[in-house]
Amino acid sequence: MSANPTSNGPCPFWDTLTIILFLALLWFPTLDLFFKLDHAPIPDENRRPARWPRFAGLAQSREFIAGVENYFNDHFGFRNRLIRWNHHWKIQWFRTTTSQDLLVLVGRDGWLFYSGERMLEHWNRRSAWAEQDLRDWRRLLELRRDWLRERGIKYLFIVPPDKHTVYPEYLPTWMEPSSKPSKLQQLAEYMKTHSDVEFIDLSQTLIDAKNIRFNYLQTDTHWNAFGGFVAYRTLVQGLSRQLPELEPLPLDAYEWKPVAHPPGDLIKLAKIDTGQETSCCQETKGVTPIPLKPLPLLAPIFDPVPPPHQDPNESPSCFTRNCYTHNDNASGKALVFRDSFAESWYPLLGQHFKEVIYVWHYNWDWFLIEREKPDVVIDEMVERFLNIQDPTDLVRQDQLSATSVARKLP
Repeated sequence: MSANPTSNGPCPFWDTLTIILFLALLWFPTLDLFFKLDHAPIPDENRRPARWPRFAGLAQSREFIAGVENYFNDHFGFRNRLIRWNHHWKIQWFRTTTSQDLLVLVGRDGWLFYSGERMLEHWNRRSAWAEQDLRDWRRLLELRRDWLRERGIKYLFIVPPDKHTVYPEYLPTWMEPSSKPSKLQQLAEYMKTHSDVEFIDLSQTLIDAKNIRFNYLQTDTHWNAFGGFVAYRTLVQGLSRQLPELEPLPLDAYEWKPVAHPPGDLIKLAKIDTGQETSCCQETKGVTPIPLKPLPLLAPIFDPVPPPHQDPNESPSCFTRNCYTHNDNASGKALVFRDSFAESWYPLLGQHFKEVIYVWHYNWDWFLIEREKPDVVIDEMVERFLNIQDPTDLVRQDQLSATSVARKLP
């Protein structure tokens, strides 16, 4: 008797269906790339997606291939939907997860904390600066200071702390503090004992100021208007050691009125797939300053000419363009290389300078400095970005050696 050839073998129908489903899954991302099938809102990532790179010849082929890879990483099919599902599941299932790629941590009393840029690793002090790292930071800052000094320009480096540095009491209960110094504490202490560069760590200033009122937003990575004001005062006090005529506005220059503040950037990062806000918290720590005496109203003005690395078709803002404030009641000029934390200084720092120019990146544009001839250059870099910066990279990007010989450390 012969065996039935189909009794023990796989079913052709299910084989065919499996193959079709497999091919469909392979092709879905490509179909979305061409036909835009994914209608989920674009995730708020605080950065622009990578653009298609420009081919600059065979000598730059490696950079072109890397650019193509970055482009597809940011544009693959159904990326928006997958990211939102990922955020939704983590918020719903792992509210206190230790996963390094969770962008938002839900803390106590409805406080949210940003955990990107290896925040947990730095909080646990598993990462620290080696002696050579500290020497490299010193070399970068002294190179910048000396290059400016040759041109009669003052220099200051200032670091706003991360929110969890100022408000650790609202972190999730499983996040125990470490007795080891943070990277910022390491660098501040090293610069204090090994260099005379004006280096300001704002951490203790803001920790002390929270006894007056809240100075960071509950649902945002940033300080509120009061925190920005406290930081501004410390900044101007630091500048006054080089420019004695400067004196910051006093604490009682404003009345601080609580206001309904829009949900912060961490609420946006924690959006679930329906696009609704998480129900964990609402912003309650916003304040607005009401000047008790008339002060010049200083709003940022966008430079009409985009910098070389920006798309000229992008809407002008202080994120896509250099911007500045103008005050005819003051004199002098300041140039600030910065991130988003310096935005709170627009109406404040301009009280002391006729013009303040704000440039949103950390590497220097020495051509801009030589063209504008400021009285002072300020580097502002928030703690979480300082933690991951390579100072030797910044030295290379600055290219100051093209116009000045770098001094070697002993």
